[in-house]
Amino acid sequence: MVKELANQAKGHGIYFFQDQERYISNVVDFVISGLERNEYSIIVENDRIIPLIQKRLTALFDESRLEKVKYVNNYDFYYAKGDFRINSIFEFLPNIIEGFSELDVAVRSWAHVEWRDEVEVSKKLMASEKEADVIVNETNLLSVCAYDFERVSEEFKEGLLSCHNFFINEKEDGV
Repeated sequence: MVKELANQAKGHGIYFFQDQERYISNVVDFVISGLERNEYSIIVENDRIIPLIQKRLTALFDESRLEKVKYVNNYDFYYAKGDFRINSIFEFLPNIIEGFSELDVAVRSWAHVEWRDEVEVSKKLMASEKEADVIVNETNLLSVCAYDFERVSEEFKEGLLSCHNFFINEKEDGV
Protein backbone atom coordinates (compact mmCIF):
# COMPACT_ATOMS: atom_id res chain seq x y z
CA MET A 1 0.00 0.00 0.00
CA VAL A 2 1.01 3.61 -0.06
CA LYS A 3 3.93 4.36 2.23
CA GLU A 4 2.44 7.70 3.22
CA LEU A 5 -0.67 6.00 4.61
CA ALA A 6 1.39 3.40 6.48
CA ASN A 7 2.99 6.24 8.47
CA GLN A 8 -0.29 7.99 9.30
CA ALA A 9 -1.74 7.54 12.77
CA LYS A 10 -5.03 9.35 12.20
CA GLY A 11 -7.26 10.68 9.48
CA HIS A 12 -10.30 9.87 7.37
CA GLY A 13 -9.45 8.53 3.94
CA ILE A 14 -11.43 7.60 0.86
CA TYR A 15 -10.52 4.83 -1.57
CA PHE A 16 -12.33 4.03 -4.82
CA PHE A 17 -11.28 0.60 -6.01
CA GLN A 18 -11.65 -1.22 -9.30
CA ASP A 19 -9.29 -4.16 -8.94
CA GLN A 20 -10.23 -6.65 -6.21
CA GLU A 21 -6.74 -8.16 -6.04
CA ARG A 22 -5.10 -4.78 -5.51
CA TYR A 23 -7.85 -3.85 -3.07
CA ILE A 24 -7.15 -6.92 -0.92
CA SER A 25 -3.41 -6.21 -1.03
CA ASN A 26 -4.07 -2.69 0.20
CA VAL A 27 -6.25 -3.91 3.07
CA VAL A 28 -3.52 -6.38 4.06
CA ASP A 29 -0.86 -3.64 3.92
CA PHE A 30 -3.08 -1.41 6.05
CA VAL A 31 -3.36 -4.15 8.67
CA ILE A 32 0.38 -4.88 8.56
CA SER A 33 1.25 -1.22 9.19
CA GLY A 34 -1.18 -1.25 12.12
CA LEU A 35 0.35 -4.39 13.61
CA GLU A 36 3.79 -2.81 13.29
CA ARG A 37 2.46 0.07 15.43
CA ASN A 38 0.81 -2.35 17.89
CA GLU A 39 -2.64 -1.12 16.83
CA TYR A 40 -5.90 -3.00 16.48
CA SER A 41 -7.34 -3.12 12.97
CA ILE A 42 -11.09 -3.32 12.54
CA ILE A 43 -11.99 -4.53 9.04
CA VAL A 44 -15.59 -3.88 8.01
CA GLU A 45 -15.98 -6.09 4.96
CA ASN A 46 -18.28 -8.52 3.18
CA ASP A 47 -18.31 -12.27 3.68
CA ARG A 48 -16.74 -12.92 0.27
CA ILE A 49 -13.63 -10.82 0.85
CA ILE A 50 -12.98 -11.45 4.58
CA PRO A 51 -11.65 -15.00 3.99
CA LEU A 52 -9.29 -13.73 1.26
CA ILE A 53 -7.84 -11.12 3.64
CA GLN A 54 -7.59 -13.67 6.46
CA LYS A 55 -5.77 -16.16 4.23
CA ARG A 56 -3.09 -13.61 3.32
CA LEU A 57 -2.62 -12.43 6.89
CA THR A 58 -2.48 -15.98 8.26
CA ALA A 59 0.40 -16.71 5.89
CA LEU A 60 2.31 -13.71 7.31
CA PHE A 61 1.58 -13.69 11.07
CA ASP A 62 1.04 -16.09 13.92
CA GLU A 63 -2.28 -16.33 15.71
CA SER A 64 -1.20 -14.17 18.66
CA ARG A 65 -0.44 -11.20 16.36
CA LEU A 66 -3.66 -11.69 14.45
CA GLU A 67 -5.70 -11.31 17.64
CA LYS A 68 -5.43 -7.57 17.01
CA VAL A 69 -7.30 -7.91 13.71
CA LYS A 70 -11.08 -7.93 14.08
CA TYR A 71 -13.67 -8.39 11.36
CA VAL A 72 -17.21 -7.05 11.15
CA ASN A 73 -19.59 -7.98 8.36
CA ASN A 74 -20.26 -4.75 6.49
CA TYR A 75 -23.99 -5.34 6.08
CA ASP A 76 -24.30 -6.00 9.82
CA PHE A 77 -22.38 -2.77 10.40
CA TYR A 78 -24.22 -0.50 7.98
CA TYR A 79 -27.69 -1.90 8.61
CA ALA A 80 -27.32 -2.39 12.40
CA LYS A 81 -30.14 0.05 13.06
CA GLY A 82 -32.39 -1.30 10.32
CA ASP A 83 -31.74 1.40 7.75
CA PHE A 84 -28.48 2.16 6.01
CA ARG A 85 -26.17 4.43 7.99
CA ILE A 86 -22.52 4.61 8.84
CA ASN A 87 -22.17 3.75 12.50
CA SER A 88 -19.36 4.72 14.76
CA ILE A 89 -16.74 2.01 14.92
CA PHE A 90 -16.60 2.81 18.64
CA GLU A 91 -20.13 1.45 19.11
CA PHE A 92 -18.79 -1.93 18.00
CA LEU A 93 -15.46 -2.01 19.85
CA PRO A 94 -16.71 -3.38 23.20
CA ASN A 95 -18.30 -6.27 21.33
CA ILE A 96 -15.24 -7.18 19.28
CA ILE A 97 -12.28 -6.35 21.52
CA GLU A 98 -12.49 -8.18 24.81
CA GLY A 99 -11.87 -5.81 27.72
CA PHE A 100 -11.88 -2.78 25.40
CA SER A 101 -13.31 -0.36 27.96
CA GLU A 102 -10.41 -1.05 30.33
CA LEU A 103 -7.76 -0.87 27.64
CA ASP A 104 -6.03 2.14 26.23
CA VAL A 105 -5.75 0.84 22.68
CA ALA A 106 -4.98 2.40 19.35
CA VAL A 107 -7.47 1.43 16.67
CA ARG A 108 -7.58 1.86 12.92
CA SER A 109 -10.47 0.89 10.69
CA TRP A 110 -10.97 -0.05 7.07
CA ALA A 111 -14.58 -0.16 5.90
CA HIS A 112 -15.88 -1.38 2.56
CA VAL A 113 -19.04 0.66 2.11
CA GLU A 114 -21.71 -1.35 0.32
CA TRP A 115 -25.44 -0.84 0.22
CA ARG A 116 -28.56 -2.49 -1.06
CA ASP A 117 -30.24 -0.83 -3.98
CA GLU A 118 -32.11 1.97 -2.25
CA VAL A 119 -33.67 5.22 -3.32
CA GLU A 120 -31.83 8.22 -1.87
CA VAL A 121 -28.92 6.13 -0.55
CA SER A 122 -26.39 8.74 -1.67
CA LYS A 123 -27.99 11.37 0.62
CA LYS A 124 -27.86 8.91 3.54
CA LEU A 125 -24.25 8.09 2.71
CA MET A 126 -23.21 11.73 2.54
CA ALA A 127 -24.85 12.53 5.88
CA SER A 128 -23.25 9.48 7.45
CA GLU A 129 -19.81 10.22 6.00
CA LYS A 130 -19.93 13.77 7.38
CA GLU A 131 -20.86 12.37 10.79
CA ALA A 132 -18.06 9.79 10.51
CA ASP A 133 -15.58 12.55 9.67
CA VAL A 134 -16.43 14.35 12.92
CA ILE A 135 -16.06 11.11 14.91
CA VAL A 136 -12.72 10.25 13.28
CA ASN A 137 -11.35 13.72 14.00
CA GLU A 138 -12.57 13.74 17.60
CA THR A 139 -11.13 10.30 18.36
CA ASN A 140 -7.85 10.49 16.42
CA LEU A 141 -8.76 7.34 14.55
CA LEU A 142 -7.17 6.30 11.25
CA SER A 143 -10.11 5.26 9.10
CA VAL A 144 -10.36 4.35 5.42
CA CYS A 145 -13.70 4.16 3.62
CA ALA A 146 -13.55 2.03 0.48
CA TYR A 147 -16.09 2.26 -2.33
CA ASP A 148 -16.47 0.22 -5.50
CA PHE A 149 -15.61 2.69 -8.27
CA GLU A 150 -18.39 1.33 -10.50
CA ARG A 151 -21.16 2.00 -7.95
CA VAL A 152 -20.36 5.68 -7.35
CA SER A 153 -21.41 8.51 -9.68
CA GLU A 154 -19.06 11.41 -10.41
CA GLU A 155 -21.26 13.79 -8.40
CA PHE A 156 -21.29 11.41 -5.45
CA LYS A 157 -17.49 10.97 -5.68
CA GLU A 158 -17.02 14.73 -5.45
CA GLY A 159 -19.18 14.88 -2.34
CA LEU A 160 -17.31 11.98 -0.74
CA LEU A 161 -13.94 13.57 -1.50
CA SER A 162 -15.05 16.73 0.32
CA CYS A 163 -15.59 14.92 3.64
CA HIS A 164 -12.33 12.94 3.80
CA ASN A 165 -8.81 14.16 4.69
CA PHE A 166 -6.99 12.08 2.11
CA PHE A 167 -7.59 10.14 -1.09
CA ILE A 168 -6.04 6.81 -2.00
CA ASN A 169 -5.65 6.55 -5.75
CA GLU A 170 -5.69 2.90 -6.78
CA LYS A 171 -4.19 3.53 -10.20
CA GLU A 172 -1.03 5.12 -8.81
CA ASP A 173 -1.26 3.87 -5.24
CA GLY A 174 -0.70 7.40 -4.04
CA VAL A 175 -2.35 9.59 -1.42
